Amino acid sequence: MLDGELSVHARNRILLRAAEDIFGFGRGRNWQDFKKNISTAEIREFYGVQARLCRPGTDWAAIMPAPDDKLRGLYLGDINPQMILRNLIRFCLYSDQLFVVNPVHNPWVLRPELNPIENPEQFKADTIKVIYFLFQLAPWIESGIVQLIPDPGDFNLDLKRETIQLARARRGEGLSEQESEEARALGHEEFRRAFLSLPDDELLRHLERSGETLTDQQKKELLAHARRELRGDPLALEQSITSSEQGQLVAFRGGTNLETALLIEGITGAFPFTSAASRWQEIMSVRDQMSETARIWSPFAKAFQSLEFRFLNNVDVEFANNVREDGRLETFRSLLRKVGKGTAEIGSPGSLEMYVRDCKDELIGEYQKAQAEWNKIDESFIKWAGVGVAAAVTSGHMIPNVASLSGAALNTIVQLGIRYFRRQQFRRANPMSVFIDLSRKETPGTTLV
Repeated sequence: MLDGELSVHARNRILLRAAEDIFGFGRGRNWQDFKKNISTAEIREFYGVQARLCRPGTDWAAIMPAPDDKLRGLYLGDINPQMILRNLIRFCLYSDQLFVVNPVHNPWVLRPELNPIENPEQFKADTIKVIYFLFQLAPWIESGIVQLIPDPGDFNLDLKRETIQLARARRGEGLSEQESEEARALGHEEFRRAFLSLPDDELLRHLERSGETLTDQQKKELLAHARRELRGDPLALEQSITSSEQGQLVAFRGGTNLETALLIEGITGAFPFTSAASRWQEIMSVRDQMSETARIWSPFAKAFQSLEFRFLNNVDVEFANNVREDGRLETFRSLLRKVGKGTAEIGSPGSLEMYVRDCKDELIGEYQKAQAEWNKIDESFIKWAGVGVAAAVTSGHMIPNVASLSGAALNTIVQLGIRYFRRQQFRRANPMSVFIDLSRKETPGTTLV
């Protein structure tokens, strides 16, 4: 099969195989050796594969998964590898498939000085995070539960430029307060790793310049601590980096803009979910909250968001996959399919009123069943990990919204579809959106009336 005919799922699997082969894991290399000896030649070869899978001019819509009966969630938010992993695992029991914009850099859209093929040296630390992410999600990438969706603008720079301009006109320049806070936290974490990676004499010299005075024994203990920290951190590069060198790139991956996300949703039948308040505000800004559809769904949404839900936490994909294979929360996912995908097939307000009442009645029973299943998941976790480990779940709220797109937003997406994908019609197969709110410590109650 030619590259241009390969599905997204097939491309994801090729990239995963390339990571295993190029970095030597198929030949028995361990992670510790990888962190110590990752080379520029390996990085250049890996991103060469990525470049071949992301050729400009590829028919993006043709390689996307077509809408079907599966419940598909598109994650919107920070797509730094460690953040995606956590958020995908948390939501994995509430969706059949999980889509996320591919966090692997596309060399075709990067300037030479920031390109992993032309300047691979500065991508060592970042590549460790990317490969860690791919390997952690490998079972789900293989099965197609998780699909790494390429940004359509990566195949058509005119589309990329237009969606960026539309996003700027809608939200203005710069990052939101939450995004700025996330970027600062990421920068602090990466600075710490870079500081600990300095050669012994340079690390001590920096401390002395800051006014620290250490005895010889304290210096020895400090250096031993720094090396232990790097060794115990799976995402840390274990190669000395001097301050006079080019340094390591710290990539802030904010995901895609809302306009592009709406195109992805329209082509694939996915619904957006996020745990970032700023992204939820964006999603809500293009919904028609005064529409008849929004009014009809309002009682269901209020009942739903009053409930406290549980999410997997502090677990790896292996445990999460076992839970999914046990069929946990399958009937609750069926309710979400009905709320999202079933709604798109209903025409008249009268029929929708009856449909929403049925969904609200189902919610009561399905929530009770889900709670009982979560108790069984807790028991499974104790058997799997043992007593005394961190809890396998965290709690919060899911806030659904089934309001249709505003007229202006729909017109914008229709025009993009016609211009770039020759789509004369644009109808979202799943009008639902979901916000995962883990910030509320006190639940507003669980009354379903």
